[in-house]
Amino acid sequence: MSANEPQEPISPGNSRLRALMPWLVALVAAAHAATFLGYGPCDDDYIAYCYARNLVEGHGLVFNLGERVEGFSAPGWMLAAAGTIALGLHPAHFSIVVSVLSFAAIAFTIAVLWQRRRPQDRFAAPAWLVAASPALAWHSILGLGTVPLAALVTFAIERWDQARRTGRVPVTACALLGVAALLRNEAILFALPLVWSELRARRWLGPLLAFAPLAGWQAFRLAYFGRWVPITYTVKKLDFFTDLRLGLEYLAESSAATGLVLALALGLVALARRPRDEDPVLRSATLVSTVFALYVVYVGGDFFPLGRFFVPILPLALLVGCLGFHGLFPQVRGLAAVGAVVLALGFEQVQQGLREHLYLTHLGSEPRWEAMGREVARRVPPDTKVALAPIGCFKWASRLYVVDMLGLTNTAIAQAQPDPNITIKGHIRYDADWVLAQRPEMIVIGTGWFDVDEHGQRELKASSWEGTLLAHPKLASDYVALELDIEGSYPLVFFWRRDVPWPQGARRT
Repeated sequence: MSANEPQEPISPGNSRLRALMPWLVALVAAAHAATFLGYGPCDDDYIAYCYARNLVEGHGLVFNLGERVEGFSAPGWMLAAAGTIALGLHPAHFSIVVSVLSFAAIAFTIAVLWQRRRPQDRFAAPAWLVAASPALAWHSILGLGTVPLAALVTFAIERWDQARRTGRVPVTACALLGVAALLRNEAILFALPLVWSELRARRWLGPLLAFAPLAGWQAFRLAYFGRWVPITYTVKKLDFFTDLRLGLEYLAESSAATGLVLALALGLVALARRPRDEDPVLRSATLVSTVFALYVVYVGGDFFPLGRFFVPILPLALLVGCLGFHGLFPQVRGLAAVGAVVLALGFEQVQQGLREHLYLTHLGSEPRWEAMGREVARRVPPDTKVALAPIGCFKWASRLYVVDMLGLTNTAIAQAQPDPNITIKGHIRYDADWVLAQRPEMIVIGTGWFDVDEHGQRELKASSWEGTLLAHPKLASDYVALELDIEGSYPLVFFWRRDVPWPQGARRT
């Protein structure tokens, strides 16, 4: 519906329900996210916490003291965590609370955007699809600023839309997109059509607000880290065709979980059938969301399930998908329309079947790694170097020097050739010679986990990126296999340098 299209009067009953609906759907979204409490935050979120803590304590933006490597890809999120730590709060609590509130705000905002275009609709179907999305709910607990980024983008679109309808300058929308681009730099894509619109009107404040945060961070990045992009981007990037294949697979998997491609396709088809000057805000949002999706394909996607990299555009995709469906099939009304919504909700809920897997994966990972960090720090000297792959929780709990075997916090692993046999994004480069050259006192293989063999015996199993390290002759000659009891968990098996006294309480395996 165009902003100038005549609208039928809204009955008093519909008016009351219409006013209540955004609040109701926001409450349901928050409650849905709360059902995933205990599923996060993830280890990568703890990497940002470690940088934030060092910044607050005066050591600079570093993971290991003295080493300037940008090992985080969400600078705004890291700075927010630093502010939380400065206030004496735990950043994990901040991450969860802000993300849950952001999810509620997204559902509220999508309801408002829908109601402006369908004032006679009492139920705001796309907002319910957002609130019921397991992807958005789970990522609200996982952390990494993913859902807050989606909230900033969605709210910015709503503010731009409101400004156009009231004839005001969209300063708030520009400022929100500036913050979003600081949170994750690729979010600057959403600012481009708004900035272009403002420049054409010869207004300069909005573009300044949209671009200043990212420009400031980029200048700082070059001066402080000496790089154009974070090392996390470099170490994960593969050749164009490999990333294209992985990205398309990720898009297919994410769409099977969220309906993203179908929603965007419906929105694009509907836009193509309407006048170019009709609903320019959502037209721009749809086109930029599509470009954003193509960018994610270009970088090769991600390894987290439920489409993490697509979460920032998922709420808008569901909105324009519903608008597109309504525009393409205006004859679908009454029970047929209810049936279509129920079918869409049912499709989303298939992913609730992942709950047990997601919970058990988290339960065996982050709490285990934190317990490892606490216990190892109690048993070894404070200058001990520990080489391992899951670095976030361990570093946060131990404060020990960490040799990052996957290269998210050093520049060495990015120089290694990728292993074509590894398809887990971000785990495709390794260098056993470099790891051993750092002479770590402790090396943790297999992310500190035990597997159980067919005889029921515990078994240390190397990850695919650790095979060359486990088979390296220097590991056998210079290290001895030990184990250490971990309070609240099972023992840790690790390799310890032979020329260094054993940790307190350690024993041979």
